[in-house]
Amino acid sequence: MNRFTLIIILLTIFNTPSFAQSKICINGLVTSTEDYCGGARPSDELLQDLSTPKPLANKVIYVKIGAINKSSNKTIKKLKTDANGRFSVMLNAGTTYYFVEEWKAKVFVTPKYSPEVVWDIQCLRKRYAIPDYVLKVKNGKNPEVQINYHQNCSHNPYCGQYSGPLPP
Repeated sequence: MNRFTLIIILLTIFNTPSFAQSKICINGLVTSTEDYCGGARPSDELLQDLSTPKPLANKVIYVKIGAINKSSNKTIKKLKTDANGRFSVMLNAGTTYYFVEEWKAKVFVTPKYSPEVVWDIQCLRKRYAIPDYVLKVKNGKNPEVQINYHQNCSHNPYCGQYSGPLPP
């Protein structure tokens, strides 16, 4: 076999789709839970219901490359969950992606202090840097992306100290 023939064969092999970076369909589910924020002690059934993850419809999720959230990381995809809290996205195999909600997809902004809430900025920056989900996409079967967003009460903010009136 001469060199020319060998080069043609190698070029043909390396230009086939199997050598190109393959796209893999990734499925996900976004849910929410919440704290009880009322006054009198709720029933155990109500507490159980609030702590049970429920599908989060129309939630916007951003996909970026990497494993640590930085505002300099470019958004690769913007997704929106369906009525059942589900989404699908095609991503490249062999790449690590992370998923974040909208406030983490933007540049970090220090919240303004208010008479009721004093924010722990270091805590918020740490929370900002941690993605909501990290996935290294493999050829073949990948786990379903499962993200739960927990809603705290306004009088118990994450990374904040509340000193205002409590709910009735």
